[in-house]
Amino acid sequence: MPTIIYPPSIPWNWMFQRPQQLLGRFSASGQTVLYEDFGDFSEPGVKPLSPFLFICQGSSALTIPHSRPRTLWLTLPSHIELIQTYAPDFVIYDAVDEPKEEFASWAPYYPQILEKADLIFCSSASIYNYFSSRHPYVHLIPNGVDFVHFSPASSIRPTDLPLGKPIVGYSGAIAPWVDWDLLKIVIRENPEINFVFMGALFQRNTFPLKSKNVFYLGLKPYHELPSYLHHFDLGLIPFLQTEMTKGCNPIKLYEYYAAGIRVLGTPLPELLTIPKINLESDPHLFSLRLRLLLEEKDSNKAERMAYAQANDWSERAGRMLGYISMRANTNKNRV
Repeated sequence: MPTIIYPPSIPWNWMFQRPQQLLGRFSASGQTVLYEDFGDFSEPGVKPLSPFLFICQGSSALTIPHSRPRTLWLTLPSHIELIQTYAPDFVIYDAVDEPKEEFASWAPYYPQILEKADLIFCSSASIYNYFSSRHPYVHLIPNGVDFVHFSPASSIRPTDLPLGKPIVGYSGAIAPWVDWDLLKIVIRENPEINFVFMGALFQRNTFPLKSKNVFYLGLKPYHELPSYLHHFDLGLIPFLQTEMTKGCNPIKLYEYYAAGIRVLGTPLPELLTIPKINLESDPHLFSLRLRLLLEEKDSNKAERMAYAQANDWSERAGRMLGYISMRANTNKNRV
């Protein structure tokens, strides 16, 4: 069976994201996946998580005997320069963010990606529009959700969740692309609501909000996230509208929907077509919409959950494997 190697980009257990989700499902289909973990490991080694999924910690995937063809799976553009090191038979670039603002350092590597990648996947329409006009093998595959993980209701209430008020929550990176100025206004205008934030600090040293009704709970393990989301009354996607975020297809949207909770966000291009979502850009209107949502009866839970189920990571992985197979057959026919 084919082998997929993922160079060190994201720690396996850090904010379980698109690479971990997809590569885990590829291994479940019988593809050998060698995931090179990111971090400092005092005792290098290889951890098998399943018969076909291996986490390489401080050791190269190339030291593990594996079958060909060998696919190099990239999400960090600079890793296109590792082709000579890994000597792959096939190169896939999975484009997940715009090379703008926080990720502007990615842009210089795009010419090499266009030249050397055999296949490109894109998580949003704007990213797809860029690559599809420049490369012959490009496919739009948005983000998704592990529906089975997030959908079951949790009766256990985490002890660090605040009590006594409705909870409006945010789960994701505590990052520069969050509209912190909007949130300061919204929080100030709603003292009767508790605002809960969970996630890792990204390009920040401290959590930026301070208020009696704000609670930063830090980064939570992936297996604990559903128990928190099921106790949110509303989920937030309060992103700035920038050149970078126009290419953002938020994973949290699908996770919120899988847990059945309503969502209020800013009008990012990728959110405009989402059914039953609530979008506002003005902070005062955002604040007003938030209060109205908490006051009114929720009659769209089933529809939101059905949308999440239709966008499971398994569906995404299945489509990707189909495109990979077609592209590999194209290469064979050319030989």
